[in-house]
Amino acid sequence: MTRTDYKSLPQAQSLLDHLKSMNQGFDIEIIQPKKRWPDIETRKSPKVMEIIRQHHTVSKNGLGNNIGLDAFIHRNRDADLWIHILDENKNIIGFSINEGYEIEHKIVNYFRVTILNKNIQKQGIYPLLNELKVAILPADIFLVRTQNPVVYKYFTQMCEQRGLMVSPTADFINPAAVDIVRWLIPEVDAYSVQHSVLEGEVLVNTPKPLKEHAPIWERMDIYNGDVVVILGYPGLLK
Repeated sequence: MTRTDYKSLPQAQSLLDHLKSMNQGFDIEIIQPKKRWPDIETRKSPKVMEIIRQHHTVSKNGLGNNIGLDAFIHRNRDADLWIHILDENKNIIGFSINEGYEIEHKIVNYFRVTILNKNIQKQGIYPLLNELKVAILPADIFLVRTQNPVVYKYFTQMCEQRGLMVSPTADFINPAAVDIVRWLIPEVDAYSVQHSVLEGEVLVNTPKPLKEHAPIWERMDIYNGDVVVILGYPGLLK
């Protein structure tokens, strides 16, 4: 399927319709970086660096924090999918990065990063964007790491709508899910937490978790740079 075809997907149309209800000039761009630039893992062309710099610019706006350009060079090293939200001038104002892997005969879609400019946050974009990521990179297992309880809420909703189990929850951590996570993130602990991976709190004024999710956040210290790694997986995972 070509990039143009991806924009014809129902999930892309739903996202586009929503964006255009906000601003008729908004658009989306779908790129598979490894297909367009096969050497992207070892070489960043001027065009790739231009895009990564825009990712960094969006991050400073959306997070209220500057985690550095190198962070996005690193996060784009293995990118299989970029989805860009564009303003009326074709500037990136929101983006997501996804990676695809095969682990123990299961396809994994790793939701690496999603950041939106502040002026388009809290407007219903995030769950629609998730649906498009899944449509373009279908998988058996979905993975995300985060400090943000809002990400946990919508990611788990997306997984549960597909009949997937989720780990960790407030009262359960599946050791088999942790084992899968460790293929990609070896440092994760038995609670599915990766410690001190970031420089403190990434999103300024991170929202507080819902009461039912609070025990998950009590297992980590976001001010120490900890993140929780969440897995959506089929019930037969052992």
